[in-house]
Amino acid sequence: MTKENKSGPVCILAVDAGGTALKTALVLADGSPLPASRLKVPVPSDGSAAQIQAAYQDMARQQAGLAARLGLKLSGIGVAICGPFDFTLGLSRMTHKYPAIQGIPMRPWFEAIASPLPVHFIHDSTAFMLGETWHGPHAGFARICGVMLGTGFGFGAMLDGQVLLNDRQGPGIIVYNRAYRDGIVEDYVSRRGILATYRRLLEQAGRPHPDEPFDVKQIGDLADAGDAVATETFRETGRHLAAILKPILLEYRFNALVVGGQIARSCAIILPPVKKDLAGLDFLTCIEQASLIDDAPILGVARACWQLWQP
Repeated sequence: MTKENKSGPVCILAVDAGGTALKTALVLADGSPLPASRLKVPVPSDGSAAQIQAAYQDMARQQAGLAARLGLKLSGIGVAICGPFDFTLGLSRMTHKYPAIQGIPMRPWFEAIASPLPVHFIHDSTAFMLGETWHGPHAGFARICGVMLGTGFGFGAMLDGQVLLNDRQGPGIIVYNRAYRDGIVEDYVSRRGILATYRRLLEQAGRPHPDEPFDVKQIGDLADAGDAVATETFRETGRHLAAILKPILLEYRFNALVVGGQIARSCAIILPPVKKDLAGLDFLTCIEQASLIDDAPILGVARACWQLWQP
């Protein structure tokens, strides 16, 4: 049931802050995002501080206005964002994304639009895990971990229903910058890693590089159409993923592994080599594509807010 008070049903403004866009929705207490509230606002992560602030405030203004028109009481705002980030103070420590706002408090941006509402920031991997395990098919696992494949490599984990965090509220298990082969994990399993693998396999096959712009989505389309180089690119990504995760899975004995992020749309090719190379781990009973690739961060940040702020 939706929580109600004299002001009408209450909702959370949930934000998935990516590097190129803010994906948002108004989410009710039962975990239902209102379809009419789904909004995607471009944000120039390499732009000026004023441009970035304007994008965030434009999004908040639109969503606060929609909540009012729908007769909803906006109870709080949650933002899922990658790190490094000071989640308590609400300010970015990043240099690879949003460099212009490094050290600038973001909470006042929202307070200027929605007055004294609580604003909560959580790591995007935490939001992914909370959302993926809220009501979906992966809700019942006691020890579950998740990978987010996209521009970077995200990793989150839950033990007995609690997200594993460090003392800075970031992921309890850091994977993206671990040493792997001739570099780090993200050099092999991320957007840039997949593009590098594809280029190398094209050269080995004696085929020319594609015209730019060309990205992972196009490789996925080619793989779906049966292109051998594109297919092998994702199979190799799966083998890398298994090798990277195996020692972590052995250490924590996770029962389930879910793979999300936009690149997870190619899981039909990525996951078979993962399952093959991890087949000896008898405690790992589930290796699947995430069920909520698009919605998990939004639902997860809303879930965190509902748990913190019971109206």
